[in-house]
Amino acid sequence: MSTQKQKRPFALRALAAFAGMLAILFVLLLAAYALPGERVRQHVYDSARTIQNEGLYPEYLGFKLFQMDNYTDTLMLFEAASADELPPLQAMMTNTAYNVDNFETLADDLAWYIEEKDWSTGAQRTDAPALEPFSYARYWHGYLIWLRPLLLLMPYTGVRIVQYIVLFSLLAVVLVQLRRCCGLRAAVWFAVSQLAVSVWFVPHQVQYFTCFMIAYAGCAWVLAKPRRSDVLCLGLLVLGTATAFCDLLVTPIITLGLPLTCWLLEPQQRLRSGVPQCALAVGGSLCWGTGYALCWAGKWAIAGAVTGNNVLADALHQAEVRTTADTWHGMELTWRNIFGFLYDTLNSHHLFWPALAVLAVLIALFILSIRSKTALVRALPLALTTCMTPAWFVLLRTHSIQHGWFTWRALGLTVFAGLAFLYYACDLRAARRRLQKGSI
Repeated sequence: MSTQKQKRPFALRALAAFAGMLAILFVLLLAAYALPGERVRQHVYDSARTIQNEGLYPEYLGFKLFQMDNYTDTLMLFEAASADELPPLQAMMTNTAYNVDNFETLADDLAWYIEEKDWSTGAQRTDAPALEPFSYARYWHGYLIWLRPLLLLMPYTGVRIVQYIVLFSLLAVVLVQLRRCCGLRAAVWFAVSQLAVSVWFVPHQVQYFTCFMIAYAGCAWVLAKPRRSDVLCLGLLVLGTATAFCDLLVTPIITLGLPLTCWLLEPQQRLRSGVPQCALAVGGSLCWGTGYALCWAGKWAIAGAVTGNNVLADALHQAEVRTTADTWHGMELTWRNIFGFLYDTLNSHHLFWPALAVLAVLIALFILSIRSKTALVRALPLALTTCMTPAWFVLLRTHSIQHGWFTWRALGLTVFAGLAFLYYACDLRAARRRLQKGSI
């Protein structure tokens, strides 16, 4: 007589999932650092010329929110070029880039970095500018897993083309799966949300591409077949680990929120919606956060042990800077100053009271159009995912404001989940009926 195999405790499965994912990423990154560097540098030199022509912060269509970030991508290229200065493990833990006195010359300095040294002998050119190395060890820099192998074959322009193909292929897969699993409306909500955050610019930058690629892959995994809640939580833990490993704090929250929203929209989950699903959403978020935090902290510990540097102190300092008050354009980023700035900006354009009136109307319309108390409660899990990005912005207010020209794309999650929440919780016909009833 056969007996059903007993499941291992969730904590053990979670530990195995985290350790397995981190080990896979670690080995892949170590392999990327072990690749020969000469052809990489040849293509990095061509890439530097491309960035010199474009500028570090090209702004398309004259719109600040369409601003690119060639500066950060140039730092990534620096790391790809310098990866064989040290043995692979030490280089992987040190993550060497180069400081310059004037950041505006970074692309020029990248080209000089390739030119200044005879790499066969290590001899230095006497006419080269002084480039000071610095360690960027608080991040894993897992994007080098694909960036460095691609730079063996092609320059930066080719990397962009590959990223466009990969991202839009994943987007197409997610849209098809949403249409099949959750209906046409869900696919339209997702498409609208991604168009609203100018997804067509995302593959143009390595640093923008990373989180969207992970998030779309997570959505595709969630929608591939029905996932139990415990399996979903394990998947979110793996996504959090991959995000911390590969991202530079761009739009990490979407790798949690987009897959979780897709799961909540599946018919079998809609039948169970309500307070229990809110608990599952919170539990899944905690799993994602655990994977994210443990992976990131793991780099600080391992890099400190390998390099002998106090990576932990630098990381904790940077975390404090990004989550507590700092300055932006000379203004201290306290909540009082932030709200004061918003008021002054709107009031100077005579928009404060009109904006307040519009907000009051929208709140009233929302209340009037609620289908029923039952419908509102059933839609609460989607309300939680809708609020994830604003909550993330509040938690990392300094970073989110200082880099608002790219962090804003995390609002795609708010649009996607928000449209779903409004559809399931509200009906404009209910508002009309209530208004007609009140006028009788």
